[in-house]
Amino acid sequence: MDPRHKLLSDLILSERYEEAEQLGKKHVQEFPIDPQGWLLLGEALMNQGHGQAAQKLFNRSVLLDPKATWMSFMQKELQKVPLGEVSDELKQLLSVPEVTVSAAIIVKDEERSIERCIQSILNAVDEIIVVDSGSTDQTLSILRKFPQVKVYQMKWNDSFAELRNEALSHVHSQWVFWLDADEWLHEEDRGLIRLTAGIFSRLKELIPALQPCIVNYVKDGTLQEFSVPRLFPTDKDIYFSGRIHEQIATAEEGIFTTRVLHKPVGIRLHHDGYEPQIKAGKDKANRNLKLLELMTEEEPTNPGWWYFLGRETMDSEGSKRSLECFEKVIEYGKDNRHFGRMAEVYMLMGKIHNSQSRLDQAEEYYRKALALHPDYPDAHFHLASIATLKAQKLLSTAMKHVQLAATGFHTYRGPVVPDQDICHWKADALKADIFVQNGQIAEGAALLRSLKLKAPNQKVISEKIKYIEKQKQQLLLQNLRLSNFERRDIGE
Repeated sequence: MDPRHKLLSDLILSERYEEAEQLGKKHVQEFPIDPQGWLLLGEALMNQGHGQAAQKLFNRSVLLDPKATWMSFMQKELQKVPLGEVSDELKQLLSVPEVTVSAAIIVKDEERSIERCIQSILNAVDEIIVVDSGSTDQTLSILRKFPQVKVYQMKWNDSFAELRNEALSHVHSQWVFWLDADEWLHEEDRGLIRLTAGIFSRLKELIPALQPCIVNYVKDGTLQEFSVPRLFPTDKDIYFSGRIHEQIATAEEGIFTTRVLHKPVGIRLHHDGYEPQIKAGKDKANRNLKLLELMTEEEPTNPGWWYFLGRETMDSEGSKRSLECFEKVIEYGKDNRHFGRMAEVYMLMGKIHNSQSRLDQAEEYYRKALALHPDYPDAHFHLASIATLKAQKLLSTAMKHVQLAATGFHTYRGPVVPDQDICHWKADALKADIFVQNGQIAEGAALLRSLKLKAPNQKVISEKIKYIEKQKQQLLLQNLRLSNFERRDIGE
């Protein structure tokens, strides 16, 4: 824990809330983009009965750290706290410089979704720039409904970066917010674009490249990601590089810049372009493959293009091609400290091996991902999954050996006398254990009861039966509680 956070936390834990409040105010004034500072200041005020002020501080913290998991707990705690007043001092702390923001969109044949996209950002930005690369449907007619939208046309030249840079050349605001035609801004977040830009406009040395939450609508539900920079200032010589999956770059350092601060923020964009029927209709896969092949030819030592090509070919060309691409990523990216996707590459390689039952190889790559990020949830989960599969195989092997142990008495004629208890009761007791560990509790219990008749004096058998009966009682109790909840929910 950061020493400054620990000091604030210790003051709160010792119920010295006023001291924590004063220290917290100084902290957020000095570090306005630190979400933990806003959270701890909010806790200090909440514990003094200032619920309304605490809510505003928690909102600021979540805006700066949208992956935080504490908000639902704090909301419950806030319900116990009176609203109170928001002091002028706190209002001043929460205030941000006013900045102007342009929305920028590149389009081609987007009649299905462009109106929804534009409607979602009206009044959320100061200017809307659209670059069209040759629409033949009703896209341009729809855009003419909106007099505040400035439309520019440009020929498609196999490069999304060219289109984005063209759009940038027409932006007159201090910041630019990018969205695609098949995306729309979450209605409750309309006020957050200018606010977020204002918060980060105070940075001097670093260039903020802010990553909203993209809520992707996919076949089985939704998938959230924060990986794409969409909001950044326009006065820092930023441009786009790459025909596809274009990256932001600076004139001084290119795409592997040390000056850019990539940071997730709590602005939500919904995206339905990954839905199968939409994706198939636009033939994105073939277009993407073509452009990525071009990029690997033009910049063969850039690990980013091999990463994207490997990811794209997982669905279209099979695992062999993907693994070849990911090996290129490792070759060119392992010593590049500015390439930030190595853990994801290891995870993808692990999943490919896992899907083909090469568990040892999969485990090796998951562990490599974990070495880069020791708390990476995906790596831990997939390692647990592999351990479970191996455990199931071990149980199958155990059952095979215990059966052979029992039947071996019919054929074994070696000089060493075998343990007769194996034949009499031990083999069946172990077999019952394997049944229970494999989830076959009824089979295990039945075997132990019959075994109890054969070996009534074996205490270990009685203990195993007691354990199963205890588990059975707990299961019955849980089922009873669940039934009571269900009856209550339907009003019985």
